[in-house]
Amino acid sequence: MKGIDRSAEFHWLRTKAAEYEGKWVALVGENLVASSDTLKELLARLAELQVEQKPLIHHLI
Repeated sequence: MKGIDRSAEFHWLRTKAAEYEGKWVALVGENLVASSDTLKELLARLAELQVEQKPLIHHLI
């Protein structure tokens, strides 16, 4: 089984993370799908959006 290539998400984190410091973010490729102050809110937002590809979720501290 081949893993998902997350290089685009990691590029986004390297270049744009400072703009979202303290937030939880969900990324698909270099696209920010959602951001929130709490993981619970982020997961609720993702459930509403029904994103096709599983996003990378990261807390920017």
